[in-house]
Amino acid sequence: MTGYGSAEGNLPLGKVTVEIRSLNHKYLEISLRLPRGFFVLEPMIRDLVKKWISRGRVELTMRVDRSSSFVPRYRLEADMNLAEEYIHLLQKIKKMFDLEGEVSLDHIAGASEILSFLEIEENVNLYWDEIASIIARSLQALDEFRKKEGGILGDDLMGRVKEIKKLIEEIKSRAPCIVDSYRDRLRDRVRILIEGNDYDEVRFYQEVAYFADRSDISEELIRMESHLSQLESKQEREGPVGKTIDFILQEMNREINTIGAKANDALVAHKVIEAKGEIERMREQAQNIE
Repeated sequence: MTGYGSAEGNLPLGKVTVEIRSLNHKYLEISLRLPRGFFVLEPMIRDLVKKWISRGRVELTMRVDRSSSFVPRYRLEADMNLAEEYIHLLQKIKKMFDLEGEVSLDHIAGASEILSFLEIEENVNLYWDEIASIIARSLQALDEFRKKEGGILGDDLMGRVKEIKKLIEEIKSRAPCIVDSYRDRLRDRVRILIEGNDYDEVRFYQEVAYFADRSDISEELIRMESHLSQLESKQEREGPVGKTIDFILQEMNREINTIGAKANDALVAHKVIEAKGEIERMREQAQNIE
């Protein structure tokens, strides 16, 4: 499901702003954009996001606007191995070209590659509780946004559920006529083929009985009604339901295909095509539901 949420808060090191966007995705995929020095918090941030969101592509961006009162600390570091190599090379050059003077500290200090001037990074773990609170508020705003969209999607799904229930009722009312229609068509064909010959009435009704058994769709209709009732119950349920709805729709698609294959009736086939179209549109929507 798509959505957006943001929150901010003031820490001793500056103002922290968190923005979260979510996009439709079948599974949960989390992308984090954190300031330098905050990467140590990545595992904890991921765990926090998972408590709120179970499905979708989530993009979390954190910014830190340094406070004017925050004075960064610095330190010098020396690459001793490089310094040793540097001195050795200077002495080698001096000896090779018979140069005067001594290799001194000034030479070392002038080599910027040996001495590094580094900022001491703040221990952001000390501020995790405050940062977690800001992230939680942004996730709450995202959740409210997604709930509104979920309500709209839910209403659309329920409208399609009602349409499929209507189609199933029409198929149910047609089902008792399927065998009668087949019997009449079969009788007409048989009479044309055996005109002038003996007509085996017993064999004829055996064929009709075989067709009636093979074309019985009562079980599939019962299961379809059960699946539709399950979908209606999911609208009132709290928490993630997207994957469950997706599974139910897969089962409905299988049942409606079986109904179409077994019924062998033009009117039922027409209703099956309509129902399959509605199910397919519902499956597309289900990918957007957490």
